[in-house]
Amino acid sequence: MRLGRESSLTFAGIATNAGLAFVITWLIGNSLGASATGSFFQLTSLFMIATSVVGLGADTGLVRALSRQTALQQSDRLKATVKVAVVPIVCLGLTLSLVLWLAAPWLVVALGLEPDQAATLRVLALALTPGALVGVLLGGSRGLGRISTYTVVQNLLIPITRLVAVWAVVAVVGTVAATVWAWSLPLVAAALVAALLLRHQLQSAAGVDQAQDHVEQAEDHTAAETGLAREFWSFSLPRGGAVVLERVLDWLDVLIVIAMLGPAAGGVYGVVTRIVQAGGMLEAAMRIVMGPRLSAAAAREHHDEARHLFLRVTQLLVLTSWPFYIAVAIYGGDVLGLFGPDFEPGWRALVILAVAMALKNTAGALQTVLLMLGQSTVQLRNKAVQVLVVAALTPPFVLWWGIEGAATAFALSIVVDTVRAAIQVRRTAGYGNDVAGVLAAAVPATGVVLGVGGAAGALLGDADLIVRIAALAVVLAGYGALVLFMLRKGTWGLGLS
Repeated sequence: MRLGRESSLTFAGIATNAGLAFVITWLIGNSLGASATGSFFQLTSLFMIATSVVGLGADTGLVRALSRQTALQQSDRLKATVKVAVVPIVCLGLTLSLVLWLAAPWLVVALGLEPDQAATLRVLALALTPGALVGVLLGGSRGLGRISTYTVVQNLLIPITRLVAVWAVVAVVGTVAATVWAWSLPLVAAALVAALLLRHQLQSAAGVDQAQDHVEQAEDHTAAETGLAREFWSFSLPRGGAVVLERVLDWLDVLIVIAMLGPAAGGVYGVVTRIVQAGGMLEAAMRIVMGPRLSAAAAREHHDEARHLFLRVTQLLVLTSWPFYIAVAIYGGDVLGLFGPDFEPGWRALVILAVAMALKNTAGALQTVLLMLGQSTVQLRNKAVQVLVVAALTPPFVLWWGIEGAATAFALSIVVDTVRAAIQVRRTAGYGNDVAGVLAAAVPATGVVLGVGGAAGALLGDADLIVRIAALAVVLAGYGALVLFMLRKGTWGLGLS
């Protein structure tokens, strides 16, 4: 399948997920208010960090391992590799869930939550193992080349069921505890669906087992699994540490703002960061498509193929993510106005983060290249440096400039991380970005959205909020439809085939 067509399917799924995530955030912000929304973000942020700890980087480990084994025709190792990945995750997840369940009354005090939030923490404890398993199991499907499985489960099943559950709960109950329960429940169903699909895919990939002597088979499998475990976890554990740091980065600045300025400011800044992260889902689409292909090319030592893939994905990143961030910069105040007047002061922080993320995507999927080339330890160090930058700069910047200072600190951390990764990819893989290729994608992305969107914003400056947001939706939808059509036809002229 051509990269453009494969990317278009994933892009459509990611765009749907981003839209549904925006609606969920809008529901929560309008129903709970800024202060309670800050409490919701505090609880869910801690949950996401905990799932990263439990996941141990096994999702990326399976993407890399299974794609390499498939490329090298080592189908006999697929099931054993999945077993090596999943069993420790289940054991660690159940253990940590039990600890959190028992420690909930003490944790609410330590976190500064209301005493009745202990029940909410216990709900999250029950969802911890399924939440970690979803990513790991879908990583296995991605490693086998089943990108559509990831799209259906992660980008459709989870956000759709989550939207329905959150909508019902905020309409009937309207409490933080009930909203957290509705938000986490879909992870259980998703983990079950992902497990069943991966089992079927492994059976199809491995074929019919050969009849062997039972004793010899057991001995061979024991020895093989020992070697697989050593190989798998030597890559995945550093990646697991980096994932934990990435989740910390997702929420560290929000938690600092809550601690320094209170839940209301934290709720505003949390909504700002979630809007910007919706654009990051477009990068995730490219990473999902690129990862297995790049790993397979590296396993076969097809370096030119890997370089070509990196350049094409960079073009796609610019083509698909820039319009979103440009639109956010133009309509930032209007977008935040949808959440209520309490959230409108966050528009400057929204613009700062949007610009930083757009520039990051211009450098390409550098993190994916490092990981698929086995450089998980290097990436772990990069994320540690970025966390240190955020932790060091955010408190003084918040004191000076409020939530705009938090956004500036995070933007600077993105610059540091991107520059480091670009240098490392150049040294490790021997290739980097192509200015002409980036410009070829940037011109239509900038021209269509900035021109049409800017003109619409100027003409509708005095119109109602809903009218201006509708204009934004029309611009983005029209551009998205054009991109999807061109990618599927392979006629954009960027060499995406």
